[in-house]
Amino acid sequence: MTLIVWAAMFFLLGSGIYALFTQQMSAFEYLIITLLCIALPLFFLWMWLTTYYVLSDKYLIIRFGPFKKVVLLAAIQSVRKTNNPMSSPALSIKRLEIIHSNGAFVLISPRNREAFIEVLKERCPYIKQLT
Repeated sequence: MTLIVWAAMFFLLGSGIYALFTQQMSAFEYLIITLLCIALPLFFLWMWLTTYYVLSDKYLIIRFGPFKKVVLLAAIQSVRKTNNPMSSPALSIKRLEIIHSNGAFVLISPRNREAFIEVLKERCPYIKQLT
């Protein structure tokens, strides 16, 4: 995931800078390319640097850039390890799938999956751990 995110940021910056200095374009096109080549990499960087998970007494709080998801611990039904590549607030392909209220799920990638599962099981002793 690291390689994909950083490669995308550098590709955007590089292609934008190349276009700005080698192509004839209108002021509108110049503005759009400048905004996309600066705004998108900064947005990616913001999400990359501010992704974290907080396990409080009542909630699992997931931060991912400007996004925040709060899952009530009492609503969590199961947790399992997965390598699901679906878009999610996870910076690694080694993820946990947390199924909560009404079958909804979220994929996260804490640094230490085993320790995270243990703390989650302490706070939610009724959840199922699937393999």
